Parts: sequence; C-alpha cells; structure tokens
Amino acid sequence: MRRLLTAFLILSLLTLGCSDSSEVSRVELDPTDIQLVNRLVPFDDCASLLEHIKAEAAERVGPYGLDGTGYPIWLEGGVMRGEIGVLDSGPAIAIEESVQFDASSSDSSSGTIDFTGTNVQELGVDEPDIIKTDGERIVTFSDGVLSLIAVNDGNGSLTDQLIIGEDFYGYELFLHDDRAFLFANGGGYSTFEAVTEMSRGNFYEPQTQIVEVNLSDPFDMKVESQMKISGNYLSARLVGSTIRMAVNSAPNQLEWVYPSNPASEERATRFNRELIQETTLEDWVPSFQLTTGDSVETGDLVPCDKLHRPNAFSGFDVLSVLSFDIDSGLTSGDGVAVLASGQTVYSSLDRFYIATTKWADVGVSDDDFEIWTDSYTTDIHSFSITVSDPAEYVASGSVDGSLLNQFSLDEHAGYLRIVTTTGSPWNEQNLSESQLIVMEEQGNALVQVGQVGGLGKGEALYSVRLLDDIGFAVTFRQIDPFYVIDLSDPTNPEVVGELKIPGFSTYLHPVDQNIVLGIGQNANDQGRVLGLKVSSFDVSAPENPIETSTWILNDANSFAEYDHRAFQIKDRLAVLPVQNWSNAEKNGAVLLNISTNGQIEEAGFVTHAVTDAEKKTDCEILDTDILIGTNLEFLAEEEWSDGNGPHIQLCESSDIGGYGSDYCDIIPVEQLDDYFGAIAEELVEIIGANPTDRLEQCWPSDIRWDLQIQRSLFIGDALWTMSVRRLQSNDVGDVRDSGQAPVTSIIPIVN
Repeated sequence: MRRLLTAFLILSLLTLGCSDSSEVSRVELDPTDIQLVNRLVPFDDCASLLEHIKAEAAERVGPYGLDGTGYPIWLEGGVMRGEIGVLDSGPAIAIEESVQFDASSSDSSSGTIDFTGTNVQELGVDEPDIIKTDGERIVTFSDGVLSLIAVNDGNGSLTDQLIIGEDFYGYELFLHDDRAFLFANGGGYSTFEAVTEMSRGNFYEPQTQIVEVNLSDPFDMKVESQMKISGNYLSARLVGSTIRMAVNSAPNQLEWVYPSNPASEERATRFNRELIQETTLEDWVPSFQLTTGDSVETGDLVPCDKLHRPNAFSGFDVLSVLSFDIDSGLTSGDGVAVLASGQTVYSSLDRFYIATTKWADVGVSDDDFEIWTDSYTTDIHSFSITVSDPAEYVASGSVDGSLLNQFSLDEHAGYLRIVTTTGSPWNEQNLSESQLIVMEEQGNALVQVGQVGGLGKGEALYSVRLLDDIGFAVTFRQIDPFYVIDLSDPTNPEVVGELKIPGFSTYLHPVDQNIVLGIGQNANDQGRVLGLKVSSFDVSAPENPIETSTWILNDANSFAEYDHRAFQIKDRLAVLPVQNWSNAEKNGAVLLNISTNGQIEEAGFVTHAVTDAEKKTDCEILDTDILIGTNLEFLAEEEWSDGNGPHIQLCESSDIGGYGSDYCDIIPVEQLDDYFGAIAEELVEIIGANPTDRLEQCWPSDIRWDLQIQRSLFIGDALWTMSVRRLQSNDVGDVRDSGQAPVTSIIPIVN
C-alpha cells in the first residue's frame, strides 16, 4: 500500500510539473489512503528500552559502526583485536513576540507600564532572547556578560553584571519576576584510551547549559543553580511561569572497530555487534547534572517510562521536552522524550510541537541521494502542555518535504497547519514545490485532513505567516510571488491570491487585519539582490493583494530578515536594525511609520555612534605641526585636520594607549631606527621621547560591528536599542514630527 501511494504521489508531482506555474494544485484525499504514521509507544521499563535499542543497533551496525555514534578504532590487518570495553563517559562534567500584531503593553508590580517585549510568533507564548524587560528593568546578555539595568524613565543605569562561563555560546534568556533563566549550547572534547596501537582518541561531546539567576537584589545578582545536559539545546517557550524546553541528544560515542581493508569488514561487523551487546543504558540516553550551591544531583534526563519510540525506526537520538516552573527554581525538568531527532520548535498555548530533520547516510551515491531527497518526509511530534503539569506526549505524524522554520507551523482551532517544500532541505534541483497541509489529532496520530499545493513551483520558500483564518507565503527564484491562503475551512484550504513583484520577503509581520509588512531583499528582474527592502501588502481583498508601499536601502541588510526577534513595532512605528556595507552613516536602526492605508514613511534613524568619551587616550596626542619644515613633514601630512583621521600619540611605558576602537600601529622608540633610519634620532629629539616610550599611529575604524544594533524595545516614549557593546535609550516621543530621536542614556554592557 505504501509503495502504491508513493508511486501515485510521484506521478502526481510529475504531472503537476508539466502544468502552468501559475496554477494551484490540489490532492483529493481518500480516507482509505491515509496512513497513521509514526505512532509513539512508551517503554514499560528500562530493561525493555535497552533491549529495543540493542536490537535496532545490532540490526543496523556494520563494519564502520553506526553513523555519527562512535569513534573509530582501526582493526589492524583484520587479525588483532584488543579487549573491547564500553566507554564510560560518566555524568556530565562539573559546572563551571510582542504579539502577532503591535507589541502589547504589560503590567508590573508598581502599576501599568507601557512597554513591548520580545516580538514572538504567538500571543501569550514568550520566546527566549538576548534582551528582556518588565518595564522597570532590562536584562541583557552579550559577549559572556549578563547585565541588569534600571530603566529610570529612560535615564538608565547599570546596577550589576555577571560573567557567565565561556565554554558555552548562543545564550538566550527568560525574565520572570526575580528570576532569569539562561540557555546555551557548548561542550568539550573527551579523551579515552583506545584498544590498539593508536593509544588515545578524543571526540566532541555537545552539551546544553541552563543557568538560574536570582535578580531580587539589583546590585548583587546571584547564580542560584546550573544544569548541564548531554545534548543540543533547540529552543524554549514560556507560558505564564512555566518553561518548556527541547533538547536533542545523540548517544554516547562508542569505540567502534573499523576494518583496515575490505577483507576484515565481516570481522569488524561482528566485533561491533559484540560491543553493542556490552553497552548499558547510560550509553544511549541523555544524562544531566544539576548543581545548587554545594549540592550536586546527577541522573538520567528522562525516566524510561516517559521515553517513547515511533513504530517506524527514526534513529538513536533522544528528543526531550523538559518543564520548569520559574517560581520553583531549576529542577531536573520532569522530562518526556521520543526516540528520534528534532530541530524545529513551535508552541501554541496548549501544544508544544517539534519537527524532525533527517540526514542522508555518509557516502551515499548521487543516485541514491536523489531518490532519498525526492521522498523526504518530516515527522511532527506533539506534546500537551498545561500551566501546572509536565509536558505529555500526545501524537505524531509525517508530512512530505521539509520545513523552513518555526513559522512553517501554526495551530488554530485544534488544527495544525504546516507549510512544507518537497524534497530535502539540501535539494539543489529546481523541481521543488511548496504546499500547505492541515493535520488533526486523531488518537495518538496527527492525520492529514486538508491540503493545497502549487506554491512556487521551481522556487524556494522564503517566508511563511499563518494567522487564524488567513495565511501568507513567499517564494523566490527571480521574482517574489506573494501568496494569500484562505484557511477558514481546514479541510479545504485554498490559495486565493497571488502577487508577483521583484525581490523577496524573509519575514512577514501583520500590522493589522489589512496590512502585512514584508522584510527582505530587493532584486532586479534577473533575481540579483540589491539591498534591504520593506514592503507593505494590503490584503483587505485576499484575492487581490497589493504592494502599497516600499522602503529600500541599497547595499544593506537587517538582522530582522532572518530573526523575527530583531523586529519591533509599537503604535504603527516599526523598528528594524540596518547594516549597510557601503555607507557607514546608515548603520543602526531605522524607524518606519506605517499609516493605516499601508504607506511606509521613514520617521527617523538611530545609531550607536562612537562617542567623544570613547575617543580618548591616556597617551599624549602629538601636534604634528611641529614637524612642518623638517624631514618628517610627511608624517604631519598623514594626519587629517578634522580630527577623525589617523593621528600620532606618544605613550609612556605605563600608559594603556589605544584610541577608542581605532586600530593603532605601535612602534617602540628604541626601534624607530628600523622604520625611519637616519631621521629617527631627529624625530626622538623633536617629540621629546624617552627610550622606553612608544609611538602609536591610530587609524579610525570605518564600521563598528560591535555597535551594530541587534535588538530594540519600547518603554514609554523611550526606544531602547542594543548592540554587542552598549544599551542606549532614545527619546522617540516626537520622532514622527522631528525625524530625530535624541539619545538620553548610553550604558556600556561590554568593555
């Protein structure tokens, strides 16, 4: 039945490929053809879990082990074999969206404060980010430093900072009352004794870190507890005070025996099967280590009876969903898990979804890879979430194709809507087509109940936004088809409108019921990208969407193109970071006013420009006019009279030197002969240098990448902007009239 259905679908796709690209295809669903795929079955106990894993591994192991789950030990000549032992890795090492429309106001304990939070996908479902606020204080994480800032009506002040471990990266955080939870990925290399003449081996062990910080004393933040988990942190969501977090964990590295020549492959396979039989549960399931003060707790991340397996083999990774109540502090997580891998996370108020990403076998032939990618499917696992209870596994299903990002999924009125693109994420052919699939929970299966295809035949999917009864999608190859999808009937979704324009949008944001903003890149008729483009789409008539207005900045891009958290909007004033590689003055954040009829007007521009305070040094800046008329006059000519160019400064040995972030060439006085030869002595005499001094010639930096604005948020009339190095408050109370946003405070968050 499966082969017959697959053949039918392939034949359907080939037929569609011959039709006009403007047509929208539909697959009529016969209930007798629906397969309830990938139902999950819980394990009764740890013994049955280990027995199942060993059986699956023994069936699939070969002379080169299981792909991605081991470290090779070469079988010398196909004859010698030492005593094979199981690597005992032990416990983890010791610790070292606003909303769908305008950003909403929030309440604080001291009264109503008008502020925006993180720009998130779903109303009421917070997402972690590098900056958070409750209206009275701001918490940021940048370059390994957690900073706490008092807002003070826009006149912010830094109250405390914590340096967080350097072994992890990609930190993002939640803020709730007097607690902050930080999440990051990292890991390290473990070393073990090998069993052959290759005496030692090492491999990388990915780990997740969670850090709980107490913020009750604004002048003395404290780390309450830390947890390390074996595996990769995917993402997290916060509803109320409950965090749901997803971790993907691969098995421990095993000491596979590899053959040194084809003649020893059979023996290597036999040895590897023996190795699998010697493994313990700790080699396959993730572990954790929780440190609170002097107390250390270790163990398996998920109880065996909370781990489920699909009815179809999905690999040896463990996909865990953990639950934490911020008010109760960091715990072991009340985990539930699936024996599968996951990558994309989406959450509604009552369901937490994780979509898998599959990987082709290493060394697969081109022909086999083409077959694999043409039949690529994505599994979706659903977990129920309530405010007070741990997550519980609910259902699973499978869809053809691959997902773009979290916006490819959306739940509404009990239906899960998914936009996929046929083929794998690495399909380089131009035969792809995107489709929208509607799924419904039926028992413990996600069953397809509706579908519409034909989105961007031969084009890549660039953005998706699904909102209640309407959806939008953008595909691109040479032009940008902007599609409008009617979702009012979940069993009969329809593409009702299409607009073809140059360029593409990678993020779509609804401003109101009629206006949708698209942020992406402008392009010419041949598909060559030209620079940043913000489009306003009027979708009041879904069958006839109109691009009402655009804002374009050539040679530029924005963090908001690929990270929705970088976008901010309040009272129809949109803010997005801008990076311009041809005009340093247009680096910062642009403020765009969106009128009720969709017109876009630039209202102002905010930058984190280098301040006079940063342009300072403890060295003596030389007045190079003293060199005029000497053999060293050429040095004077190199200095720019406006003070923004390179200059020469004389530094004593005790001086720190430097000039802001400018690059400085350093020449010790005692080495001036190497640079200036006979005139060095004259230079030393003119400037009055000592032998232990040094000269620095400092050149200005064109673009300060550490001052590129990454995030923004509104608190009252203040727009707070964040770069790697600083947090800045800008007064936007009258920016629409003046076009200026005066800077009210600058707070360094990284030295």
